Amino acid sequence: MKRVLLKIYSKMYSYEARLISAGISHSLTVMFQKIKKFVKGHKLLSLIIAVLFAITVYWRSTATSGSTAPRYLISEATTGTVVASVTGSGQVQNTSQININPQVTETVTGVYVQPGDKVNTGQLLVQLDATNELRALRQAQLSLQSAQLALEKMQEVTTSTLIQDQSAVVQAQQNLADASTTVNTDYQNGFDTLASAFVDMQAIMADANSFVNGYAITKSQQNPQEYVNLMPSYLQTETQPYANKVVAAYDSALAAYQANLADFHNDSRNSNQAALDSLFSETYSTSQFVSASIKSINDLLNFVVNNYPTDSQQTPLPPVTATFQTTFGSDIKTVNNDVSNVLGVINGISTDKNNLENDQLSLAEASSTLAELVAGPTPVDIQTQEIAIETAQNNLQTAEENLADCSIRAPIAGIVSTVPSTVGATVPTPAVSMVGGQKIAEVTLNEVDAAKVNLGDKATLTFDAINGLSLAGTVIEVDPVGTVSQGVVNYNVQISLSGAPGADQIKPGMSVTADIVTGVHQNVITIPSSAIVTSNGTSYVLEPQSPVSSSTSDVSGTQGVELNSAPKQVPVVIGLTNNTLAEIISGVKAGDQIITQTIQGSSVPSVSGLGGGGAMRGGTGGGGRFLLGG
Repeated sequence: MKRVLLKIYSKMYSYEARLISAGISHSLTVMFQKIKKFVKGHKLLSLIIAVLFAITVYWRSTATSGSTAPRYLISEATTGTVVASVTGSGQVQNTSQININPQVTETVTGVYVQPGDKVNTGQLLVQLDATNELRALRQAQLSLQSAQLALEKMQEVTTSTLIQDQSAVVQAQQNLADASTTVNTDYQNGFDTLASAFVDMQAIMADANSFVNGYAITKSQQNPQEYVNLMPSYLQTETQPYANKVVAAYDSALAAYQANLADFHNDSRNSNQAALDSLFSETYSTSQFVSASIKSINDLLNFVVNNYPTDSQQTPLPPVTATFQTTFGSDIKTVNNDVSNVLGVINGISTDKNNLENDQLSLAEASSTLAELVAGPTPVDIQTQEIAIETAQNNLQTAEENLADCSIRAPIAGIVSTVPSTVGATVPTPAVSMVGGQKIAEVTLNEVDAAKVNLGDKATLTFDAINGLSLAGTVIEVDPVGTVSQGVVNYNVQISLSGAPGADQIKPGMSVTADIVTGVHQNVITIPSSAIVTSNGTSYVLEPQSPVSSSTSDVSGTQGVELNSAPKQVPVVIGLTNNTLAEIISGVKAGDQIITQTIQGSSVPSVSGLGGGGAMRGGTGGGGRFLLGG
């Protein structure tokens, strides 16, 4: 101990010398001399202080040199009840006249009181026509049922539905197979049709060649020109175009036929469908050329026969003319039949291919429907439907409140003063006025909280003057028009104390605080409100990438836990909230781990030591920092 004190003395003398040499103020020098004198006179106490000071400095240096990684407080989502409320303060008053204002605008169907009547709390005063409200209520009920059934249907895979969708896939597969077989058969039959057409066109083109290039009439001119020469001179000019057309049509038909015949020999019935489609189209075009060629021959023959002179002095037409007419009359029928048959093949294949494509689409749709049924709905689908249910529930609640508002009842016991309402007329404002001798609490709410309060809401009242007294009350009136003070809009809310045990202790003028319950949702998913982050209108919570074991140290304590990876953001839809709990409509389910607080590394608690930072402050000067040690 002596060595420690000697070291302290040595350090103190050294600091004193430094202060003097540095020209430090006299007050600091005096203070330091007092400390030195205290140390000499209280050696044991000074030693204890020095040891404690050294331990504190060492502990602070080790406490602040730990891990700087963020730590997280983790909680689990649970199923529970969320109660939302607003709070206002005011005074207790005796009730005087109360104006009972209607909450809906409808026709009065019944007035059951008159001025001077004594009424009890809840007694029916005026009845309004509820036809519209009943209709709206039924519609809201149906909408909620529809939304709930849609969600159930979305989440359930019934055996009958599964079998039905499976059967649809099997049937679509069979239809597709049948359609594919039909198309293949079309191509095979179509090729047979082409083969038959080429047999016909081969014979017809031979007949056409014999006529166009033959010398059946004379040996000097080919048949078309010879028929022109047979005609009288005054008809030859008119006949010549027919002959020219015969030659031109034949040349076109011959070129098309020869090219088409070569393609026909290059392909086979086993060629791919694209090649066969091209061959079918080419053959259809060729048969039309051939038909045009035979028609031109018939047109020439018919013109010659119909216009050739028949008098006795004129030489008759050659007998072969009748033979030509018979031959080409038959040929035109044959080739036109081939044209029709080939076109039927093309159209039949096109129709059956369209059917095949439709069957392919049907199979894809049936398979997709079955896959979606087996996989179940997506999270987005479920979230959308849950929001639809929440909306329908809110609409139903509004419809029920509107229906209840059609029955105007006494908010407190008292005496009816005036009854402006008249049967058959639209309900006036106020509908009824009354007076009473009961006590009420009148509290003030801001415009945001006042918008959440409805007549009939329950409230809990506490009083500054009576410790431990808590009374139940009911909202009986909300000011329809607010008052503005220094730019802030406030509304007065009156709360009945009728029948509340202990109300006889309350005196007018007492200060009162009211917690008004504005909503209660039971059996819902709840999480701490502090876990919710809202950014750009979107709310989300943070969750660990993988669940944290419950055995992990301090999972739900105050120090938090470190995670192996950054937490993930999970979007949520928020329902009812209060200062501590929030209802989660979708995004989180019961048992999910969520992060309620992030503790940065620099925020790890540390001992504050002496006056912040381990400083020893002098009695004067304030700000000098003296540390023992090197």
